[in-house]
Amino acid sequence: MKHVILGNGTAGVIAAETLRKNAPADDIILIGDEAEPPYSRGAIPHLIAGEITEAGTWLRRNTDYFARLRIEQRTGRAVHLSTRTRTLKMEDGSVIAFDRLLIATGASPRPPAFHGMDLPGVHACWTLDDARRIMERAMPRARVVLIGAGFIGCIVMEALAARGVQLTVIERRERMLPSLLSDGAGRIVQKWCERKGIKVRTGTRVLAIGGDAGGPRVVRMANGEHLQADLVVHCAGTRPNIDFL
Repeated sequence: MKHVILGNGTAGVIAAETLRKNAPADDIILIGDEAEPPYSRGAIPHLIAGEITEAGTWLRRNTDYFARLRIEQRTGRAVHLSTRTRTLKMEDGSVIAFDRLLIATGASPRPPAFHGMDLPGVHACWTLDDARRIMERAMPRARVVLIGAGFIGCIVMEALAARGVQLTVIERRERMLPSLLSDGAGRIVQKWCERKGIKVRTGTRVLAIGGDAGGPRVVRMANGEHLQADLVVHCAGTRPNIDFL
C-alpha cells in the first residue's frame, strides 16, 4: 500500500507517524511545499520574539528522523488531483501515484486587496521565510504597522512588541479580536495594548501602501492618516490551500 500525505505540517507529520506505527510495511510519502524541515507555524511568533531559534520550530529535531521511519520526504506543490487514476500532478510536471491520499495542506494568508501589497517591506507572517524577512526589519525602534487584530494578528502583535519596535495596529472592525470578544472586552484588550505603548486604530481600514524605493512605506488609511513604516505585516485572514482540487 502506498500512502501519500500532501502537507507536512503538524497534521501531516502525525499522520505519517501513525501510519508507520500501524502499517510497518507500507510506503509513505510526505510532501511539503517549502524547502524547510517540517515545522510548526504556531512556533513562528516565538521565533520572532526571540524566545527560540529556528530549530525550535522544527516538529522533529533529528535530521534523520523521517529516514529512520522510512518516510520519504519530498518538496513540491500539487496542481491537479485525479481520483480516477489516483495520481497527483505536481508543479514541476512530475506525477505521483497513490493508493491512499491524505490532504493536509492547511491554509495560506489572504492578502488584503489594495495597492502596495507586493512592495518590499510588506509581508505576511506565515512561513519561516516570512519570519526571517520580518526579523531583518523589526529592529528596536523600527516603525512597524500591523494590519489585522484578529486572533492570529494579536499573537503576531505580541511577538513584534517583544522586539522593541514602534508598533501601530490597524483593525477595520470596531474592536480588537472582533470575532471573539464583545465590545467591552475588546476595549479592555485595546487599553492593555496602549499601556504597553502599542498604538491601536480600530474602525478604519488601509486604502493603499506606497513609498519611494529605498524609503519607508507609507500606509494610507481611510481616516485620513498616513503612517510611515519600516515594515508592514498583514494578518487579515486566510484561505484554504485547495486550488488543485
